[in-house]
Parts: sequence; C-alpha cells; structure tokens
Amino acid sequence: MRAAVLIPAYQAAGQLGEVLQRLQALENCPEILVINDGSRDATAEVARQFGARVLSFAGNRGKGVALIEGFRALHEFDGVVTLDADGQHPPECVPSFLAAAQGGADLVLGRRRRTAEMPRFRRLANAWSSEWATALAGQRISDSQCGFRFYARDLLCRTPMTPGRYELETEVAVRAARLGFRVAEVDIPTVYGEAGSHIHAFRDVPRIVGVLGRLTVERLFPPAQMRAAARLPA
Repeated sequence: MRAAVLIPAYQAAGQLGEVLQRLQALENCPEILVINDGSRDATAEVARQFGARVLSFAGNRGKGVALIEGFRALHEFDGVVTLDADGQHPPECVPSFLAAAQGGADLVLGRRRRTAEMPRFRRLANAWSSEWATALAGQRISDSQCGFRFYARDLLCRTPMTPGRYELETEVAVRAARLGFRVAEVDIPTVYGEAGSHIHAFRDVPRIVGVLGRLTVERLFPPAQMRAAARLPA
C-alpha cells in the first residue's frame, strides 16, 4: 500500500518539528504533506526544514478546507493518514493505522480513552457527539472528534465533503459508513500538551452539533450528492 501522511497545521511552529522528526524515524517513512492554514508564525519554514512538502494558504480557512485540499493534492496515493501538528497524535501509531487498512478497513479512526488528561468539557462533548454519530452511521464511532485517521482512496473519491472546520471529520465518518465503507478503530494514547486545542467551544462546537443535526435529516432525505455517491460502483 502506498500511503501518505497529511498534517493540517495552524500556528504550529513550536510543536511541528518534533512531530515530523518522529515520523521520519519510522521504519518506512511515508511522504508527508503539511497544509499551512494561514499561520503567522514559522510553521511553513519548520515543515520545509524537516523535509515535508508544504501547501500554504494566505489566510486561515479552517481544518476542513485544509483536509480537502490535502486530499486533492495526494489523490495518487492508495490512502492518507491524517494527524494533528500539535503533538497530540503519536506518530509511532501510524503503522497501526496502516495495518488496519491492509486488513480491509476503508476508514480507520483513532480511539482515545476519555481520561482526566482530556479536559472535562471535551470528555462530555466527545462522548455525546460520538454516541450520536454512531447512531447515525450504523457502525461504531467511539471518538468522532479524533483527527488521527486513515482514509482509503476510494472513500475519498466517493464520499461527499462539505468545506468547513472541525465538523468535516464527523461528516465524513457518518457519510462513509452510510455508503458501506468499512470502519475500524485503533487505540491511541490520550495526550494533551501545553499547546492545547484549537477547537473553539463557542464557534466549533455549535458547528459540530449543526452537522450532526443535518446528518440526522439526511438519513430520511439524502441530498443529491449522497444519492449519486450511493449509485457509484463499489
């Protein structure tokens, strides 16, 4: 399997170098693409210093847009592993995602334990949204907000995606499961460093709730793009 690693990055100069160094220490280091999402610090320079390919936006466009542009840039690969630039996703777990994919999974989701290391509000929101996403998807989604994932190329080609911010990851998981793609999960450590999360409670959480509401309606009234995707050959 020919896979690449995609890292959406915003204001990540302080943590990105270590993430890239650990990726490069893997036995078979994949190609790495960093999407510099309008950072005002040295994120792009750090990425190039460590040998990553870089695609930069002039301004901050949101994680969802960064992921979609990254998927387009990596369309020739059999699959893409996504992880965050802030060090919360241990690069050493990448082989576990690829092993699950080689075992037949089309979408492999990172699954964190909801320990005390995860802020209390995040634990509650994650548990609630994950249960809702599981009910909508018809397959288990234990950690709907974890960005450490593997996406197969066919899934990326067939699953409709709405540009946005963090809510894209929830949308893709539910829609891919509804289209019949096989979802698997990999246990990963729960890591919260000094950098914290870029998820904004008053901006991003309502957007995640909104997409779950929209996906609830879609179950009864699928939009044209989902009806078209369902008709495509597997």
